Amino acid sequence: MTWSIIVLLGALLLVVGYKRWIPVPGIKCAPLPDKPLPSDMVILDIRDYQEADRYPVKEAYTLPYPYLKRHINTIHADTVFLVAPDKVSKNLSIRLLQKHGMTVQNFAVVHGNQHSSQPIKAHCS
Repeated sequence: MTWSIIVLLGALLLVVGYKRWIPVPGIKCAPLPDKPLPSDMVILDIRDYQEADRYPVKEAYTLPYPYLKRHINTIHADTVFLVAPDKVSKNLSIRLLQKHGMTVQNFAVVHGNQHSSQPIKAHCS
């Protein structure tokens, strides 16, 4: 009985860990787009409203990750360029968007720069 509980908890931890920390294959890190995007593509910024307002990404649709599951139907695009605050939010968001039939083409992990009002791209590793 005890071993079965330990195995079950171990399996649960592996599934949760996989979804959070293992990157989604085939989705590459890219710099923020500086050219206009095609009409069927949108830049989705999943950072908190405060950070997205303080360090905006031009022409991005802001929908923080905690609201993404409830309001995913407000995203009117087939293809998404994802702007995320960290790797865990990026991985969870990509999996959720793909589950709802959207294609995530690229992503950028950004954080604010105290010396500039523009976000800077973090390392892709």
